[in-house]
Amino acid sequence: MIQQAKRRGAAIGSACVCAAAVAVAGVKAPPQMTIVAGAGVAGFADGVGDEARFNKPIRLAPFSAGAVLVSDIFNHAIRIVSKDGRVRTIAGAPDRKGHEDGPAATARFASPHGVGAAADGRIVVAEAEGHTLRLLTPKAGVAGGYVVSTLAGTPGKPGGVDGPALQSLFNSPHAVLWGEDGALYTPDIGNATIRRVRNGVVETVAGSGSDKMVYPMDIAWMRDGRMIVADAGANLLRTWRQGEPLGTLAVQGALATPHGVASGPDGTIYVADMKSQRVLAIDAAGNVTTVAGVEGQAGGDSSHLNRPAAVLVHAGWLWIADLDNHRICAVQLNRQRPGI
Repeated sequence: MIQQAKRRGAAIGSACVCAAAVAVAGVKAPPQMTIVAGAGVAGFADGVGDEARFNKPIRLAPFSAGAVLVSDIFNHAIRIVSKDGRVRTIAGAPDRKGHEDGPAATARFASPHGVGAAADGRIVVAEAEGHTLRLLTPKAGVAGGYVVSTLAGTPGKPGGVDGPALQSLFNSPHAVLWGEDGALYTPDIGNATIRRVRNGVVETVAGSGSDKMVYPMDIAWMRDGRMIVADAGANLLRTWRQGEPLGTLAVQGALATPHGVASGPDGTIYVADMKSQRVLAIDAAGNVTTVAGVEGQAGGDSSHLNRPAAVLVHAGWLWIADLDNHRICAVQLNRQRPGI
């Protein structure tokens, strides 16, 4: 127990300096992050801090007051990470790749990407390789605590067909987002569209007209009710609202593969800018500030990222899925950020 406590302290204690960049000898030090869980190497293990192992964590979603959901691609698993660094798996495993509904303890997934939880405790998973949306419904007495079912799409069959949910076709859905009306939205990157599932029917709501996207990777709700879309292929942030054409968010500077996007309660937009190895904050005027990572430098310490894939504002933290470091990091948001 003492050794475990020491390891936990090393993992989530020593890296908890989250001060803004400071000038040292005339040079700004890079922002510091908390390394919440993971140890920089691929694997599959629950545990605390650097005892835990991931294999390319790619998406994040709120789960409880102090925890987030993580979709772990190559482990084909859905994980929970708490602010104290505790990691547990609720469904899937690296030796259970495939498509199988039923109790969470035996269910199979194929490269889960997007993940999102509803207010009633249901969890939806965007299964990129399986081309489906899967639903985890809480149920007491069932192995794993959830029952897994297929919500939309046809397992293993890509396409772009709207209509009844279980007859519809997707092509690599990469994220999921619940709407206030209970509808579910997903960026379908193979079709370069945004799809909506509502009342058992799938429809395409953006990207099918004259204004096209390239690779819509992630979506989030903005404070004004618009959806923001990270179009990684076009290096743009697009906006959408029902009844309006696609827009483009003005940014003072170039993006480099925006792979993940999130919105803060103050209206700040956060971007996992994968190719530049940074997480960016964008204010209402389009000004850009680096809040994590160093431009053009991949690394595995508390100042560097290696292909940041997702961001999430939750519980006072900006959570980061650090894809090729196989870890979950965070930056505190209750401090002053330069330029915001």
